[in-house]
Amino acid sequence: MFPYKANDFGGNINLAIFINLIIYSIILLISPIILVFLVSLVRPKIKKQNNILLYSFSSAMLLILGTVGFIKEGYSEIEIALHSSQSYLTNGSITKEQFLIAAIIGSGALVGLMSVFILRAFFSRFFKEVHVDHTEHSHSDHIINFSDIDNPKAAWLAILLLLSHRTIDGFVLGATVSRITQGDKINIGLIVTFNLHILIEILIVYYRQVQYGQNTKKAMLYNFISVLILIPIMTIGAFINRFLSQIWWLLPFIYASGGTIIAFVAVIELVPEFIHLRNDSKKTWYFTLISFGCGIIFTLVILSFHSHSSNVEIGSGGGGILESHLFKLL
Repeated sequence: MFPYKANDFGGNINLAIFINLIIYSIILLISPIILVFLVSLVRPKIKKQNNILLYSFSSAMLLILGTVGFIKEGYSEIEIALHSSQSYLTNGSITKEQFLIAAIIGSGALVGLMSVFILRAFFSRFFKEVHVDHTEHSHSDHIINFSDIDNPKAAWLAILLLLSHRTIDGFVLGATVSRITQGDKINIGLIVTFNLHILIEILIVYYRQVQYGQNTKKAMLYNFISVLILIPIMTIGAFINRFLSQIWWLLPFIYASGGTIIAFVAVIELVPEFIHLRNDSKKTWYFTLISFGCGIIFTLVILSFHSHSSNVEIGSGGGGILESHLFKLL
């Protein structure tokens, strides 16, 4: 009975992981996939006010996911490792610990920012076309400006940037499959909260594509692919988790990189969509601020339920086992 263990298949842990992966993927993704097809049934009439509320809410959500979620998790994992299996690296020196943390988090953040600019340059070079003028407001203050790219293929830019943390999602979800195969209990709350935030992201990506001229079928297709991309990444994460856990600094590095990408994109791309409203009516501006605040509160609550305990083997230095290590599925 799910989750299956290695002894259910004659000691074949890889087969057990594979079967659990199939079942776990269905449980996780059935609701998001249904929503993808439901929203595609209607060609949405995008109103300016609804767009503003969507962008203000989603920018707050992504900002908190990037900082309180990913980056904080990166700090936490490094500190836990340095106070356990990797303590020999600092010998109790707070200064050494701080410099080591700064080096790992800073390097991860730098790689994240470089990835954003490289991806932006790639799309600008290969997919840029003369774009349609958008009359709602000027986008001249955008560093990452989706309105500069109206080629339908460039919808991938929005998907790759706004949903860049799906890669990290997939690896950590895959690691979860590996752990439940080895005896950890399934966290129902974790599954529920994962679905809540991915459902909101589906709406954000779909409406953003349609807003910039993507037809409904292609918007649905890109959204569908952005959900399905979790499966191969989860598969990789499930089977290499036992090896990745030996590189103690790798996950914190990835968390810092992913968190920086998300926070940067939220501030630079989404905030300009509504920040100009501070010069509009007070009512509109207050509603925008309320939506932004709701995004912060909602995401903080979601992240509270994402934490759970597990036993994770860490590090090449001591090969120890860390009890009650926190993982967050973002």
